[in-house]
Amino acid sequence: MSNKVPDPPKPENHERWIVSYADMLTLLFALFVVLYATADPNARKLESVRTSIDQAFNVGVKNGDKGASPVFSNGGGITPTISELKSRAMVDLSTKMNSFAASKGIDGKVQVKSDANSITITLADNLLFGSGSADLKPGSQEVLMQVAGALNALPNNIRIEGHTDNIPISNSQYSSNWELSAARAARVLRFLEEEGGLKPSKLSLAGYADTRPIADNATAEGRALNRRADIVIMYPSQEELQQILGAATPAGR
Repeated sequence: MSNKVPDPPKPENHERWIVSYADMLTLLFALFVVLYATADPNARKLESVRTSIDQAFNVGVKNGDKGASPVFSNGGGITPTISELKSRAMVDLSTKMNSFAASKGIDGKVQVKSDANSITITLADNLLFGSGSADLKPGSQEVLMQVAGALNALPNNIRIEGHTDNIPISNSQYSSNWELSAARAARVLRFLEEEGGLKPSKLSLAGYADTRPIADNATAEGRALNRRADIVIMYPSQEELQQILGAATPAGR
């Protein structure tokens, strides 16, 4: 019969909780970093945050269904997609402009539309300018101030475009529709900057003369639609966005 004394029981490890506690602190730290980063309404910064998190989870950038982020999918994540931000801006601008136009009895003369890269506010020619002139008509300032109020909250670059019909013009001020369309765009831009408070660094202009009609120049009604000023809110292309994010990524990452 063996007289071997059994080994004493091993003392219980009372420090196992440190592992779980450390994991919890790490997750909380990550959560607060994400919450802090996404508190910034700048769309490009939000996109950069989302890309960084996707990379951290080793799922790549925008490899989910229909190009959506695997971490922030279908708009259900912490930060919205660029397309969602644009949709919200479109709805907001349309609501504001349509409400203003209805209150002033100018329905149809202020239109908001969008394409893949931009949102455009179109102002009918007779709202802003007289025939053959780039001087703002009395009352047009109220329209432009309403537009400026809607644009001031947006971080996007904005291009002012001038358009004319195809009737040639030649007077002491403008030798062609090119000069007239550019002068009208410049006048709107100056008003939005000087009176509307938009940052000049966000603004640019273009004059297209009669090269981009939206109606038939064969009729008076069509020519009136073609004589217009467009205010284009630009959104970055996917290629531009990737370049921005690439430039913001530290070397060696």
